[in-house]
Amino acid sequence: MGIANRLFGKPNNPSEKGHGLTDLAFVLLSEARIPDGEGIVHSFRAFAAPGESLQTENDAGEKAGPKQVLSFGLNTGEKSFVALMPAAVPKGEADEAARFSLSSYRNHWKLPPHCAHLIVTLHASTATSRIVQLSRFTSLVAAVTKSSPAVGVYWGNAGATHDPDFFTSIASDQGVVPRMMLWSGVSIAREKDGRLSLLSLGMKQLNLPDLLLIGGQSGGNAALGVMFDLLAYVADRGEALPDGDTVGRSAHEKLHVRYVSSPLDSTKKVWRVELP
Repeated sequence: MGIANRLFGKPNNPSEKGHGLTDLAFVLLSEARIPDGEGIVHSFRAFAAPGESLQTENDAGEKAGPKQVLSFGLNTGEKSFVALMPAAVPKGEADEAARFSLSSYRNHWKLPPHCAHLIVTLHASTATSRIVQLSRFTSLVAAVTKSSPAVGVYWGNAGATHDPDFFTSIASDQGVVPRMMLWSGVSIAREKDGRLSLLSLGMKQLNLPDLLLIGGQSGGNAALGVMFDLLAYVADRGEALPDGDTVGRSAHEKLHVRYVSSPLDSTKKVWRVELP
């Protein structure tokens, strides 16, 4: 993170107000090779929303060694840098986060070794909604992933490292619900009574509390589906649900919202919902 800070500035903290936000992700590589800039531009078209386009800008490589940094601009005004770091992400951070990706639960994916990584950033104006910012960044990261010898995508603010095929597959859909699967990792545990406990890990990016969902009679896949539906609902809403409010999958379902201490950090509050 220190190298990234020196190159591109401090990553975004959604709780801090300012005129610009910088999102940051790491594309993990099987070989230390920076992708072709025009290849990224071409790949971006497959993931971007209608009307969005990416252009290469002057190569910033002279600041960090030849061909180590690529510079891009979006027609919507955002600026991006992609930098090659010829080493694994330090301290096993990306490796540890792989177990929190939904891709690891769906197909038992394991992160292969990586010897290098690309730092991908997007700097956006606060005039753009946070969901749109994250969606544009997702399209950019997917384009870089598609153009690289990628073995994983570490999205730090999601607390998760994703299977690159899973990442690009999900990013090909513009919907908030599927993309939420990339924006938030999931910590899965069991309650004392044996019920499944699902904790989201990425809602700080939207300046919203994480969700603790307690599973009911249905299986884990159904509970995961409900979790991401609820996360997308609150993200679209743009503000946290009040304590004591109700939420549901239909007009007739009334699931009560309670705020409790996070099972991972007692200093933080999460909203707890129990499925029947």
